[in-house]
Amino acid sequence: MAKDNKAQKKKNKKNKVAGKTAKTTTNTNSSVWILGLFIALIGFLIYAKTISFDFALDDASALNDNFVIKNGQYGDIMTKSYRYGYWMSKGTLYRPISQLMFAAEWSMKPNTPAIHHFINVLLYAFTGFLLMLTFSNIFKRYHLIFPFACCLLFIAHPVHVEVVANIKSRDEILALLFCVSALYDLWKYFDTQKIYWLVFAVLSYTLAMFSKEGAITFLAVFPLAIYCFREDWKNKIWTAGLFIIPIIVYLITRFSVLGDLKGVATISPLDNAIAAGNGLGEELATAFLFIGYYFKALFVPITLVSDLGFSQVPPRGFGDVGVLISLILFVALAVVAVWQLLKRSPIGFGLALFFATFSISSNLITLIGTCYGERLLYAPSLGFAIAFVAFLAWILKVDLTPDKGNWKTVFSKSTPFMGIIGVLVLLYAVRTHLRNPVWHSSYTLYEADIEQSPKSAKLNFHRAIELVKKGKEINNNPTKRNEYLDKGMQHFKNAIQLYPEYSDAHGELGLAYYRKKDYKNALASYEKSLAINPNKHSVYSNMGIIYFESQNYAKAKEVYQKAVEINPRFVDAWRNLGSVYAIEKNFPEAIKKFKEALKYDPNNATILRFLGSAYRDSGNTAEGKTYLDRAAQIERRTK
Repeated sequence: MAKDNKAQKKKNKKNKVAGKTAKTTTNTNSSVWILGLFIALIGFLIYAKTISFDFALDDASALNDNFVIKNGQYGDIMTKSYRYGYWMSKGTLYRPISQLMFAAEWSMKPNTPAIHHFINVLLYAFTGFLLMLTFSNIFKRYHLIFPFACCLLFIAHPVHVEVVANIKSRDEILALLFCVSALYDLWKYFDTQKIYWLVFAVLSYTLAMFSKEGAITFLAVFPLAIYCFREDWKNKIWTAGLFIIPIIVYLITRFSVLGDLKGVATISPLDNAIAAGNGLGEELATAFLFIGYYFKALFVPITLVSDLGFSQVPPRGFGDVGVLISLILFVALAVVAVWQLLKRSPIGFGLALFFATFSISSNLITLIGTCYGERLLYAPSLGFAIAFVAFLAWILKVDLTPDKGNWKTVFSKSTPFMGIIGVLVLLYAVRTHLRNPVWHSSYTLYEADIEQSPKSAKLNFHRAIELVKKGKEINNNPTKRNEYLDKGMQHFKNAIQLYPEYSDAHGELGLAYYRKKDYKNALASYEKSLAINPNKHSVYSNMGIIYFESQNYAKAKEVYQKAVEINPRFVDAWRNLGSVYAIEKNFPEAIKKFKEALKYDPNNATILRFLGSAYRDSGNTAEGKTYLDRAAQIERRTK
């Protein structure tokens, strides 16, 4: 009997311990969720203001001026290049996931940037939440304070403003989100040995690749994470090989759509200032100089700018002080990364994640389409956050031993450590808050950034575009209108002075002259633009306007025809060509041209009205009424 009582007591004690353990695990899991939701809330609140912003920067090419998106042509999204619906030239990008989302969002609420901004902010906030869940699992041998601090630093970093506030950069958000999801699923597979988690991991990485090709760099991150944070890494490292499958699937699909796997054939200095270097040595030196600017944006994100292109940062050699400082810092961090990787430390992992995800954007492997863009630091900044937090914990000798406490222990584990993190997060949040309004529209963006990068030909060009557009909108004050036009023309001239072969700048300068009724200088600028690039369909179309208004219909038809030969999807030129034929009362030809325009913009009220008028004036009143009624219906709906 005594023996039975003793056995029962032992059993009760075991059950009590098991119950306590289960309760502790539940508390820990709930703590992770609470901290994750807190991080998501911070991310959402920091960027909530951007929901009211307009389209900006290259949103036009990816979204609001892209007829594939506006017309919901999902088949073309999957089978055509990224900017197929915006320009005629052969595309080199294939990123269908964000475009499928844009098309769906546009169909729900056309021409409403708020819905796209809201989803950007929501996805960003969710990324912070998923990061906390993922890191708390990967960094199991560390206290929750560590993943929490890493996620906080990442979610508040001001360098992300370009990604979140610019709708087009949805591709960056999705690529990282799906990569993090793949890591989360992979660790769930390791912990549960349930094969469906491994399937989810591979599927998540597939979505990452189809979001943005830069996700390929995470192929190095998966084995690094296994090596650094799994004691059984030798038995698990093989799983990283499975992530080659999504890359093969993406490359095969991309090849079938684009016809090759090449990027941009030739890089213009206008797009990437590094290409202006005299030989490989100068190009490499300048690439390291720009890496220094990236380091500055990560470590001291005070001065933020959307472009540092030609010729704001001229090519340099290895004798330049800035180049040497950047090179030394780069090499030092690379050495620390290798040293700490051998110790399987979070510092090593963070730096390795940075170098892996930054490798393509660095311009060290191959020249890409830009020399500088803060959006390119989005994934690398995650590695920076991990390495920085781990280094700070090492300096302050923070005990990162995990405990079984609840989320409150995170804040009491190390007051100095959390204090520094808290101050940094607050400073980052304030800087982000101050930077956000700059991205309200293209006008506000270029107005602010031209001060930071006055010698950038592209910023001068885009600033001029916005000034001329502003002047065009002013009808009741000719003096004010001309002020904007004059300012815009000066920026066009600045751009041309900085880069004389700037075809677009010559063409847009011609359009500005036209708006001032200076047709002679307008045509002269158009001719200069075409001498540099004879395939500028928009310039031919703009020339046609002058000839049309001068009643030189034969010449107008000639240049409009040239425009649509270069770009058969150029809606404006088809419409204008149709108008010339309508003026000449050649209604059958006018109808043909208007119908060509309608193919690419079927809900354009102006084209529908022109087409209806052409049918009516040709004697086909019934058909004319059909199109005129459709035009009136669309105009009422969009008022």
